[in-house]
Amino acid sequence: MVYICNRITEMKVHKNTHKHKHYSEQLSVFLSVLCAVHCIITPVLVVLLPVAGAYFEEYHWIEYIIISSVFVLGTSSILHGYKFHHQNKIPAFVFFGGLILLTAASIMKLVFNVNEMSVHLISGIGGIASGFGQLYNLKLSK
Repeated sequence: MVYICNRITEMKVHKNTHKHKHYSEQLSVFLSVLCAVHCIITPVLVVLLPVAGAYFEEYHWIEYIIISSVFVLGTSSILHGYKFHHQNKIPAFVFFGGLILLTAASIMKLVFNVNEMSVHLISGIGGIASGFGQLYNLKLSK
């Protein structure tokens, strides 16, 4: 029992004295926002600039790299914030919900060859949700 009380005290002390920069969290927020901007701007480019839109639609690997990096860095950031700072699950739910939407939209493009505006809408909502999850996690971690 004394051990448990000491561990709880150490956790509270760590929470109050934990002062370091959260570069991985800031980078994952940046990547989530970059993903959201990419997902929002791509349909605009498809409509307004057919040449640029065809270029972006042709290179899906850019999208896969962004989603993968957001997943890796965002997961580490969310877990760090939850474990050491706030113990709030809402940022994780919002972030992973956004990632699920991003992944679903990518699978719709890759496997089912669907290139409709709805896929871009799903991607945009997923990017925005993952960005909000990261921003909320960063806010709770300060």
